[in-house]
This record gives sequence, C-alpha cells and structure tokens, in this order.
Amino acid sequence: MKKMLPTLALFLVALGSLTAQDEAVFNHYVQNPIILNPAAAGFLDEYTVQLNARAAWSGFEDSPKTVAARISGPIGTNFGIGAGVFSEKAAGIQRLKGQIDVAFRFGFGKEVKGVPAFQAAFGFFTEFQRLTLNADIVSNPRYEPGDQTIANYLNGKNEFDAGIGIYASYLGNTFGGVTINNLVANRLNDISGSTTDEGFNFTFLIGHRFRIEDLNVNLTPSVMLRDVQDAPFMMDFNIQAGFLNDQFIAGLSYRNLGGLGMLLGTKVNGLQLYYSYDLGFSKLQSYSNGSHEFTVGYSIGRKSIQDSRNKKALEANRR
Repeated sequence: MKKMLPTLALFLVALGSLTAQDEAVFNHYVQNPIILNPAAAGFLDEYTVQLNARAAWSGFEDSPKTVAARISGPIGTNFGIGAGVFSEKAAGIQRLKGQIDVAFRFGFGKEVKGVPAFQAAFGFFTEFQRLTLNADIVSNPRYEPGDQTIANYLNGKNEFDAGIGIYASYLGNTFGGVTINNLVANRLNDISGSTTDEGFNFTFLIGHRFRIEDLNVNLTPSVMLRDVQDAPFMMDFNIQAGFLNDQFIAGLSYRNLGGLGMLLGTKVNGLQLYYSYDLGFSKLQSYSNGSHEFTVGYSIGRKSIQDSRNKKALEANRR
C-alpha cells in the first residue's frame, strides 16, 4: 500500500491539472515578475530572454516537470510585449502552451534621475494550450471505461484563455501588482453552469527593497497571494538579500501550504542564474527529494543598445 501512495498522489495531481492553471508554478517571480503578471513586459526598459525549468517532487516516477521559455521587452516609449512557450509533464498528462503578453506603461510624479517617481503598467495576456493524456492511462486500474472526460483528453483538448494585470513601482524600490487570471475559462464555466465559484481568480505580489548601507546589502521582503479555480489558496512569504550590488542573491521562502524554500543566484552584466530548492512538510515529502528550480536569463537595457549604436556611428563618422 505504501508503494501505491506516490502513484495515487501523482494521478490525482494530473487529474487536477486538467483544469487548474499554472500561475505561480515557478518561484523566481520576484526576479522575473512577468512570470506572474503580463503588465511587467518591458517594464524595466530591458530586453530579456529567460529559460525556467522546474522538477517538482523529485524522486517520484513521472513527477511534474515544467519548462518555460520567455522573451520580453519595450516597444516605443510606452509599450511592452512578451511571448512564451510552456511545456509540462505530470503523470499521464502533457501540456503545451503558448502565451502573448502586451503592456502599456506610463509614469507620473516628480522625476528622480530622469525617471518618474511612480511608474505603472496595464497589461493583458492571451494563451492557447493543448492538454493530452497518455494512451496508457486506460490500463490504470482506476480508469472507468466510457469516461467521456478522459476520452476527450486522450484525443487532446485545446483551451483558450486570457487575463489582465496591473504592475507598478515607486522610486524603483516598492513594487507589486495584481493579475486577474482565467477570465475566458471562468466566463465559459459560468455560462455552462459548471462552476459555483462566486469570487474571481487573482495573483497578487507586493514587495519593497531596503538598502542597508552599513552592510552594503539590499534586503527585499515580499508576499505573493494566489487564488485560482481548482487550486488551493497559496500564500508565499519571501525574504531575499542581495550582496555586492546584487551580484550575489540569497533568499528564503515559506509557503502556507507547508513548504520551505531556499534561493541562490547571481546577476552579472545582464546574465542571470538562479537556483531554488523547496522542501515540503506534508506526509508526501517522505516519498520525495524536494523540488528543484533553475532560471537562466539575459537582459540588456535599451539605453545600452542606443549608446552602443551612437558610439559606432560616431566612430564611423570619424573615419
């Protein structure tokens, strides 16, 4: 019976993920807020490419494995755009998703070093995903022949969704935003009468960066709240410390669902490398080696590109 528990748990997770979305599945959202919020696209006036990979419940056979690739950056003066692809395998489920993010940025208030004190952005995302069950699921002893839901996913089910977000910062130190998730899916469920959920689905993030001059350390506490349909309410408490102008980053996280996380990372000359390890407190942890997550990314500021072009043009004119 003990050997059957991990298999049963993963099977239940797989069935749940047929309808639950993947918001906040990655932990590195403080470093890369576009993971949570489409309004963060191009917000820092940087062009960014990043790859995220997460292996949850490592040690379980067919445990969830997730990979995402994203690119984002500013367009013109007030717009940002992003695009990403997302792949996940969990037990008998495979999910492939594409997403487009669009953001409108604006600022107001007294300028500090040429930048408005308060900056904000409104954004929206649209996504298309295909969910497929492995054909060998029918050999599972818990499978009931004739189950129409299972049959639909065996043939592959396409889903479209969209959402909106607001992201803002004050003096570059206080940051946060809210995303309203799954607007299309929730509306279709309301029309069909398949849900009685009276609330709305959201993901909320807020944090502040403190500078401790005596120690030459940046300290960043943050809180993330997530409440989406078909998934438990989630609350993360994070604390991160940046040393040597954030060239080295370390952090701890606590999740109300019963988990403790550790983060290590670096950001040097635009190159970003982050690793985190999560350890759960539930009984299932005795079957797992924890969860691992990696992020590799590269960012370059638009000003750096413009300065480089101006320098090359000046050198060409001198010749």
